[in-house]
Amino acid sequence: MQHRRRGFTLIELLVVIAIIAILAAILFPVFAQAREKARGISCLSNLKQAGLAVLMYVQDYDETFPMSLAPFPGATPDYAAATCITTFYDRVSPYQKNAQIMQCPSKPTAVDFPAGVASLAGMGIKPLCPSTPQIRYLSYNFNYAVVDDGTASRPVKSLASIPFPVMNSLISDGVPTKPASGTLCGLFNSPVDARHTLNVNCAFVDGHAKTVHTKLATDNAGTPYTCSGLDGQTLQLYIVTDAGPYQGRLELWGIAHQNPDGTWYRSNP
Repeated sequence: MQHRRRGFTLIELLVVIAIIAILAAILFPVFAQAREKARGISCLSNLKQAGLAVLMYVQDYDETFPMSLAPFPGATPDYAAATCITTFYDRVSPYQKNAQIMQCPSKPTAVDFPAGVASLAGMGIKPLCPSTPQIRYLSYNFNYAVVDDGTASRPVKSLASIPFPVMNSLISDGVPTKPASGTLCGLFNSPVDARHTLNVNCAFVDGHAKTVHTKLATDNAGTPYTCSGLDGQTLQLYIVTDAGPYQGRLELWGIAHQNPDGTWYRSNP
């Protein structure tokens, strides 16, 4: 006797669909976390390369760090005579050969740098000079106490003037800011951007790179504090939680020093 093959009933199909949906709900966040972990590792590699590029520059220029901004042509700080400005990114670019090193995979368009600088024309800041490769999107920010502006009050820093290279940040997740109504940051502040699940990747002056832990910065009501990025994007603020000279700060900024009792503090330029 021939038997007819029986298909799935509607109830059985619904059960299978429900099981697949449950598995998807469980696994998709795991996959997302795995992708973010991979992006974080790639970002840390970028910062490691960027930090080494700066150190190669330092070795080529009498162990002196680059200036943050400089007029061209003209002598610092004669910005009025300049037609455009060059930046720290221009100075380390020949040691990188790849502009994408300065873009974090988790936030590759963190700031439109030329547009951001152009928006400061009303403050007397000239546009960026042409460069090769041309800089546009950036995801990382320098410690402007190490990469300084080269003026009489804030001269360029030498490697020997950094007392604890292993503790001093050099470049990390974040972008420059500008003043904006209702935000906490001023021009060229450098708050960290904890874009890797409350973690910030950072390269240090001695050449190593590691992850720095943070927490969300909020007021007593739980409202997040924000800043305005250089190109107008809204930036969430975070507080560094790792022990050291930057603990409790919004920025990995300043030169690290240690008191006789072992406590850390930061100096301004």
